[in-house]
Amino acid sequence: TDVPITGPALERASAAALEFTGGGQVTGTEVGDEESLYEVEVTLPDGTQVDVQLDEGFNVVGSEADGADDEGSGD
Repeated sequence: TDVPITGPALERASAAALEFTGGGQVTGTEVGDEESLYEVEVTLPDGTQVDVQLDEGFNVVGSEADGADDEGSGD
């Protein structure tokens, strides 16, 4: 069962994730993710979803993007 981030930790985690992605909207959170202490899902304006992994100090330790349209991402 996913446990959402709450309280002040939610504010800090959301701010860190949005700073990392350069904007977007937080669409999901989780405490105790298998890859990190906090996971914040951010949906960007183009529909891409980015899962931002944060440690206990709200530092980004990893991320994974799932594109809305994975085609056409060439130069």
